[in-house]
Amino acid sequence: LFSFFHLLCFILPITMCCDTDAVDEENIVLCCACCCGHCGLYNDCDCIGCSGKIGLCCLNCAVCLKPGAGCLPCCCCGPSCECDGCALLKVQLQCCCLAITAAIPCDEEVPPLVSVLGCTMYPKCGCCMPIKEAMRRD
Repeated sequence: LFSFFHLLCFILPITMCCDTDAVDEENIVLCCACCCGHCGLYNDCDCIGCSGKIGLCCLNCAVCLKPGAGCLPCCCCGPSCECDGCALLKVQLQCCCLAITAAIPCDEEVPPLVSVLGCTMYPKCGCCMPIKEAMRRD
């Protein structure tokens, strides 16, 4: 079974995208958000497949099933231990055009936002607003 997955990873190149960020938050159009948790449409050219990174304190696990990338250390998932700030919990998940991000406490990648059915109310008001637009200071 172990060798089957390694063979599969060589035949079908699957893994994390170019950098360590599982989801480019700037390309998420908000559908709903409640402070430190967001759900939206992933508007990026690499939306085919699924990727994600889940962290609890300093323990992280990355998962990626995207065409055109190599294998992570453990089949299609990569456990790691890293201190990436002071987040107690951090989640970045993307599957096709759906993206979910959350962090406790909120940070630069997961800012505090309020949005219902695509209507963003905090920190700016607007409809179908990307996260980068909602966080832009005028």
